[in-house]
Amino acid sequence: MLRDRRIDFGDPPQNEWNLLKEKIGDGIEYMLPDSQRWFLAKVDGDGIRITAAERNVRPLSDPSEPLIGFGEFSIVAGAYNQTLFGGINNLQPRLNAQKKSPNMRYIFMLIYNLL
Repeated sequence: MLRDRRIDFGDPPQNEWNLLKEKIGDGIEYMLPDSQRWFLAKVDGDGIRITAAERNVRPLSDPSEPLIGFGEFSIVAGAYNQTLFGGINNLQPRLNAQKKSPNMRYIFMLIYNLL
C-alpha cells in the first residue's frame, strides 16, 4: 500500500513545494490521525497557513496558526521517504526532522495526501 507513496523529491524540492501550494489553493482540510482533529491548510503569501478546520466537526485548536515556509517543508521532505520506508532501525532522520520542524505532522499529512 505504501509503495505508491514514495516521492523522488528534487534537490531542493522547489517543484514539489509549488505543486503542493497549487493543490492546496484556497484551502483544504485534513485530519491528523493521532488526534482525529481536522486542520485547514491554505496558501498565505509564500507559505502555507495552518488553522482550525471550518467544515468538519472536530477542528484542531492551535491558537498559534503556524505559517509553514519552504525551509521547513524541505526538512520534512528530506526525511519523508525514510520515515515511511526506513523501518524501525532507522528512526534518526524522523527524529531530526521533528526537532527542526515543529509543524512536521501537518507537512507530512499534506505531502502524503497531495503529492
